[in-house]
Amino acid sequence: MNKIEIVPEERQKILENPDLILLDKELLLALLKDSDFPDEENLIDIRNVFLKKLGEKVEKLKSTNSQIIQHAYENQLGIKKIHKCCLKTIETRDIGALFKFLCLKATEILRVDVIKIVVSDNTFSNSNIQNCILKSNEEIIKFAQKIGITKGKTVRLTNVVNNKKKEPEQFIAREESTKSEAIISLLVNSEFKGFLFFESVDESTFSVDQSTDYLEFFAQVISKHLESLLYK
Repeated sequence: MNKIEIVPEERQKILENPDLILLDKELLLALLKDSDFPDEENLIDIRNVFLKKLGEKVEKLKSTNSQIIQHAYENQLGIKKIHKCCLKTIETRDIGALFKFLCLKATEILRVDVIKIVVSDNTFSNSNIQNCILKSNEEIIKFAQKIGITKGKTVRLTNVVNNKKKEPEQFIAREESTKSEAIISLLVNSEFKGFLFFESVDESTFSVDQSTDYLEFFAQVISKHLESLLYK
């Protein structure tokens, strides 16, 4: 068997950082091509170090792949929920039925704990629906500006736990158990006319680093349907 001679200094560098070899395909294959791993003079066989490091990398890769698959699966379920809510939304035939669906039934589909809706009292009349709250146009616009919602960014995700100390007064009262929320703006003729509040007892349900594409799509569907019901 051909032996690979490595000076002590170089051996020590490689032992301390096996990636020097692992990232070089030709060197790695040269070291691993023999099946006989000698241990002459009680010296550490450097190839065993590489194999151990490779094993760690494989396990890490398996774990990462599992997480990717899990997130993709959860994401697919999320898409289906949003699509179902969109279809149910456009099936409603009047404002009262729409608000009732959003406040009561959509929670079951989206699996959030509470959904509340705030709408303009200048545009909508009191429907006496649970969790449907009327506010003035001025209050709605001021709140949108305060939380950074714009016509181009219609959804905002909030970590309620971290923000509690920053909010001396709330636009609406949250449930005590709420840990995270999604705030979805409703536009009628390109003007802010209300918000949906999705509240969750799970802090990770609406994490600030999540994508809001599907919720923004849902917001557009609701807004367009609101317009059609108001001006039909």
